[in-house]
Amino acid sequence: MTAPLTQTPRYPFWPIAKDRGFTLPGDARVGLIVYLNVEHFPIDVPAPAHAIYPGTTHMVPDILNYGWRDYGNRVGLWRMMELFGDVGIRPSVNLHADVCHEYPELIEAGEALGWEWIAQSHTAGAILTAMPEDRAREIIEGSVGIIEQATGRRPKGWMGSHLAETPETPDLLAEAGIEYCSDYACDDQPFAMRVRSGSLISMPYALEANDVPGVLGKGLTAQDFAQLLIDQFDELYEEGAAIPRVMPVSLHPFISGHAFRTRHLRRAFRHIVGHDGIWIGTCGELNEWYRRTRGADPERPQQERRA
Repeated sequence: MTAPLTQTPRYPFWPIAKDRGFTLPGDARVGLIVYLNVEHFPIDVPAPAHAIYPGTTHMVPDILNYGWRDYGNRVGLWRMMELFGDVGIRPSVNLHADVCHEYPELIEAGEALGWEWIAQSHTAGAILTAMPEDRAREIIEGSVGIIEQATGRRPKGWMGSHLAETPETPDLLAEAGIEYCSDYACDDQPFAMRVRSGSLISMPYALEANDVPGVLGKGLTAQDFAQLLIDQFDELYEEGAAIPRVMPVSLHPFISGHAFRTRHLRRAFRHIVGHDGIWIGTCGELNEWYRRTRGADPERPQQERRA
């Protein structure tokens, strides 16, 4: 009888207290990565689990929840563009491929600002879990291809809708040329994953410093959420004097793009970027840095640092 799995076979257990030899550019104490989720929610399917009002999620069309989300692309995203420009942040964009043809103006605006595109399936409904391997491969390659066609660049990163995977997903990502994945929100540093061929880096992602579970799940006010980000940074900044940390923040325009929340986000980000000893960048930049300085072997977390 085969023993049940108690840990993921995708990476070894290496606690952060063990010296992994990880550094940040400029020997920074904290690296800030801001994920911006730019998504398409079709009007002719039931709303996903997170909704501003659950009472209408069984309706098709669900005009109430659709309108709330559509505000994010029509208004909230543009407000957040100004916020990021204000505080000097270039977001890592988790992009639904359907945005490329549904809202081409968003792609055009992001391209002008030099945003980094991370593939995130086609829509919120394209969830990989329980799909056969061939269908999951088709979803991955199809969404990556659409983004490449729209932007002229093939995405190197992936985040699954709802962070959902099949057991084979990391292998399929590496097979498709994806270099990093943000599905595993289990660490304050990047780390290499085990895949059948090629290589794949797990990039830190936020489940707590994230406006969906924070605002919708826990009912945090705009002030509360901003203070959460400040407290998270302040603690990581102290810890980062000994072991450098990455602070991911995950935002959604239909939540954080409302004016009263953006005002408090600006306060939090100004607090963070006002410190010395921080690095602000994208997942792609951190992926390149990690591969250059640490390599991509999941079995050698303490390999010698390279210049």
